[in-house]
Amino acid sequence: MTRVLLIEDDPLVAKIILYYLDQSETYEVVWAKTGGEAFAKARDNYDVILLDVLLPDVDGIELCERLRKWHDCPIIFISCLDSSDTIVHALELGGDDFLVKPFDNKVLEARIQANLRRYHNKIPPTQNELKCEGFILDANRHIIIKDDEEIKLSNTEFRILSFLMQNPGRHFSPKELYLRIWGEKSYGDTRTVIVHIHNIRNKIEPDPEAPRYLKMDWGKGYYFDD
Repeated sequence: MTRVLLIEDDPLVAKIILYYLDQSETYEVVWAKTGGEAFAKARDNYDVILLDVLLPDVDGIELCERLRKWHDCPIIFISCLDSSDTIVHALELGGDDFLVKPFDNKVLEARIQANLRRYHNKIPPTQNELKCEGFILDANRHIIIKDDEEIKLSNTEFRILSFLMQNPGRHFSPKELYLRIWGEKSYGDTRTVIVHIHNIRNKIEPDPEAPRYLKMDWGKGYYFDD
């Protein structure tokens, strides 16, 4: 049984999600209507968290940052806000994926399953350390060692970077990366990948605006240049 914490203040949206997930009989969904209620219920264990951004008593993105101190399970934002700044901020503070309302519930379940597969895929990189000229990727601790400084990566950032470092010079479009990392089609919205790439560059690049390592060729995709 997959335990889901649904944090959503809109009763109509919440009941539709609850009804849909209940049909499969593989989900146990706990519904929290406010940030305060969510924080109290978050003391239990969950396999995935669905989190709205606009909550009546707290900003959902700030709540995500607090929840990350307790949970390393996938956190999927579900929101009517679709600006790039909102998505970037949400993923920077611990979100794994972002789904814009309105959405098809089949897409929601596909995203849940894709994030769970990614989370439970414990296959390690072929090396404990991946090295390039400017930094070391520690596969055991999910950190970057750069200029004697240790920089923490999220689980998703680690999987994207380690995958690209193990395939140097090979191009992957955002859609291909989503399929490789999440194990599911992106359903046309690749901004999650683009934002994670942006965050990785901020951690590994001397100048994120002129990438030295994680590069992109228009029409081909992203690639790692070692």
